[in-house]
Amino acid sequence: MCGRYYIEIDEIEWQEIVSEIEERMKDEYEQMYLKLLKTRGEIFPSDIVPVRAGPGGYEPMKWGFILPGGKGKGRAVINARSETALEKPMFRQSMTERRCLIPASGYYEWQKSGSKKTKYQLYLPDNPIYFAGCYRQERNSPLHHFVILTRQAVDSIGFIHDRMPVIIPPNGVDAWLNGSLGAMEDATTELSYEQVF
Repeated sequence: MCGRYYIEIDEIEWQEIVSEIEERMKDEYEQMYLKLLKTRGEIFPSDIVPVRAGPGGYEPMKWGFILPGGKGKGRAVINARSETALEKPMFRQSMTERRCLIPASGYYEWQKSGSKKTKYQLYLPDNPIYFAGCYRQERNSPLHHFVILTRQAVDSIGFIHDRMPVIIPPNGVDAWLNGSLGAMEDATTELSYEQVF
């Protein structure tokens, strides 16, 4: 977790987020990335999506930190374990200095049973979700790249997968973006789910 999420937000707030990004990206070079910005549907690793980066507001970011040379070179790391992110060199500075929130409608997870995989949709009814994340600048990339923080899954969804994203409640947004680790302790845990056919 979390390897896919989705955006189906048709609210005024979402329209304002997209408009804010469009307003900020005026020059020809930025317009190229604006055309790649995904604001609807299923989101995959390496997609460019709206992300809230502190008081600076929303900006387009690419999903995944690039692994340094050696084994796995060129591959992306899309998640960070919240329990150990501050200890890992790949995430430590980003966790301390560059927190972000990733807006979504929900996410997908696959339950494995032998060779069979069952896809589930997990969400908060009638509410957008804000995943806790951190970001950094990658070499040779004009965009920031982000990862989603994960935690142990709560019992009600543990049968699907043993991990889930850290979901920041509305009253914890400012605390998370300002560097408080306590915001993760208040993270939303109870999600609705349904099987995707």
